Amino acid sequence: MVELAAVELGGTRCRATTGRAAAGKAGVVAERFEVLTGDPQPTFAALVEWLAARGPFAAVAVASFGPLRLDPAARDYGRLLAESKPGWRDADVLAPFRSLAKRLVLETDVGAAAFGEQLQRGGRDTLVYVTVGTGIGGGLVIDDRVHHGRLHPEMGHLRVVHDGSFTGICAAHGDCWEGLASGTALAARTGMQAEKLPDGDPAWATEAELLAQGLLAITAVAMPGTIVLGGGVMQRAGLREAVARRLAELNGGFAPLPEVVAPALGEDSALSGALELAARAMGDSAPHRRTQNR
Repeated sequence: MVELAAVELGGTRCRATTGRAAAGKAGVVAERFEVLTGDPQPTFAALVEWLAARGPFAAVAVASFGPLRLDPAARDYGRLLAESKPGWRDADVLAPFRSLAKRLVLETDVGAAAFGEQLQRGGRDTLVYVTVGTGIGGGLVIDDRVHHGRLHPEMGHLRVVHDGSFTGICAAHGDCWEGLASGTALAARTGMQAEKLPDGDPAWATEAELLAQGLLAITAVAMPGTIVLGGGVMQRAGLREAVARRLAELNGGFAPLPEVVAPALGEDSALSGALELAARAMGDSAPHRRTQNR
């Protein structure tokens, strides 16, 4: 029996994996399964069917997009709190997986990704993981712990400086960071999907400026040693470097700057981090309170 499993629920695709823990590092992904994010019921059904054929498991970790209720004492624990993905508001992201494991662990996708990336780098510094894709999200790890307050961080809804030429697409805030610089916003701004936008298009300079503005705000608040920039938009060659250069210019030598890097775990950051959260839940050693016995 494979002991551990993890599920990553994303705005564009959802993935499941089986795997194992790796002492002092992020979990090791074995098999992977992927399905496009459609309506909740068929999406969950596909993930559960694949995992059920490989289980049961000692623990399953679910790493989901948000906003998401992470407090086990809350009435709506495990439910999505807003319509960040059409049709998913109030979806219970834990319920479909209860039959598969003795322990369930819940984290955001970006929180799990930040945790995996920090472990992969030795777990020594404060680390922020930012994904720029369908939306923008961020996770923060401090002292071997994913940070949350009353809710998990919602970095995508920072306010950033912009010229006002594009009003933004966020349903809640319009011109927040996600509303201006996500992949969805980039497509709305240019009329073209990011992967089809030519390298020389001026929209890429605007994108670098907007991303650097957000990273400057995050740096001022968290002072991380590392910011990992992942997600589909960041696959564009040279964009990460352009963002880092502009961040340095905006900072003006005022404060120590984080290293801005690509994910060390590639596309597996969230799955690897989630596997380690599942492993810790088995031993009751995790500092994460978002664990629930079945």
